[in-house]
Amino acid sequence: MQNAQVIYLNTIEGLLEENELDKALEALLDLDKQTRSGLRQDVIMQSGNYKEASKMFQRGMISFEEFSRISARTRFGLLELMKDLPKRVQRDAQIRNLNTFQFQVPDEARLEKIIGPQNNLLRINWLEKALQASRAVCRVVCADGELGTGFLTKDGYIFTNNHVIPSAEVARDARVEFNYELDSAGRTKSRTAYTLDSGDFITSPPDQLDFTRVRVADNPGNPLSQWGFVEFDPGAVPTIGEAVTIIQHPQGEDKQIALNANEVLSVWNQHVYYTTDTEPGSSGSPVFNKDWKVVAIHHAGKTDAEGGLPVNARGDRRGANRGVLAQQIIQMLGTAGQSSPAQQQPVAPKSSGSSESASGAAPSPAPAAGPGKVVPKFVVIYDVQDTPHCQALNRHLFILKTTKKIEIYNVHEGHLGKDFERIAREQAATADFILVLITPNLFNTETWFNLVMEGMAQGKRIIPIHIEKLDIEGTGLEKLRALPTMNRTVSDFPNTDAAYLDIVAEIKKLLAK
Repeated sequence: MQNAQVIYLNTIEGLLEENELDKALEALLDLDKQTRSGLRQDVIMQSGNYKEASKMFQRGMISFEEFSRISARTRFGLLELMKDLPKRVQRDAQIRNLNTFQFQVPDEARLEKIIGPQNNLLRINWLEKALQASRAVCRVVCADGELGTGFLTKDGYIFTNNHVIPSAEVARDARVEFNYELDSAGRTKSRTAYTLDSGDFITSPPDQLDFTRVRVADNPGNPLSQWGFVEFDPGAVPTIGEAVTIIQHPQGEDKQIALNANEVLSVWNQHVYYTTDTEPGSSGSPVFNKDWKVVAIHHAGKTDAEGGLPVNARGDRRGANRGVLAQQIIQMLGTAGQSSPAQQQPVAPKSSGSSESASGAAPSPAPAAGPGKVVPKFVVIYDVQDTPHCQALNRHLFILKTTKKIEIYNVHEGHLGKDFERIAREQAATADFILVLITPNLFNTETWFNLVMEGMAQGKRIIPIHIEKLDIEGTGLEKLRALPTMNRTVSDFPNTDAAYLDIVAEIKKLLAK
């Protein structure tokens, strides 16, 4: 039995040496359960510190170097605990008059390893899904020789970049080619071309969302349906470290796929930044998550030698490729769909949230001043129990308010002798932006929660402000761009002032220049 203990301890030491902290922590807790060695409290303390640091690193709140230091301290602490483990087990066994080493050897599965922070194992049918998705990716050929990539969606539309097809006139003379790829023997397959219906066209310029959607003219002799389609997943915003895959026509050549070195570096404003390789001609390609849903449209990139791209609000630059988040595009299309076709070129994006978050894309600026509307109006919806949070927000927005950059209405402002709920509803109906303070109190107050839902139904630009961590799945609010940035809450910051400075900085970006 003593050999079993040695094997178990050596296994845990091996996990620690390979930086498999999660597995080592699990094994130590299992060992404590079997031997009653009294390690549990110490292990849980080490585990809590490490897991909190891991979450902060994933949210971009601490650097890789800081996370590495915390990981190293955790490994050292666990190794120190293990030095005293045999004596603890022996002592406890003598007290309980039990066999010292009467515990089970871990099964073989525990000795197998996931190397690195991500589990990269995929079911083999993932490759079949990749091939299925690739059929809907096409080459875009413009009359002037401009080449790009596009992809087909369920209703017979292709999406690409605005800088590939910038206008209905260009679309009228362009074509899209499917099946331009090589077979297993390296031979070029027979491609099929289609023209575009420029009468069903919508776009957003490169400095906004840089996309074009145009309907493909079907051909009964070669039906468009044979290529299948891909779907957007507007609720699935990539996270830092996640892998994203791009199927593309680099340099206008046969269809190719970038599978390796495809890590997400950052999500900021309406963009996601990644290391996935592309080339000229890849513009307009679908950026897929591991479920083969489109989470962005690729549109730009710069290497380190070219100066890289700014990837966060601090201005840090990285050699990276960049895509426009699908979530923002879908929200804009939902708004543009209310317009007649004549109004649909070009269209500025309309959004409901932060210009920088782990799920973030930039909302459209507030409307320019016009008759009867000098400054954009912000209505703050919150539960009365959260008045201190509203006061903190207003304190940081004070300069914008006093300099007439914004107008603010708080739903619990005093209206002695008046129906303030009715007044709040009237104020929300005329708001340019609705700020919603997300706490459990809001969801336990029917009046204010319903007012938020009414605003969503009316297409208002709603910005959730997360005060504390809360599961809001199913409310619809989880699909909106939120503040503070980087998918954080006010409670995540070292102090509330830092959180509200972050929030106000993003609100300033919404104001017309």
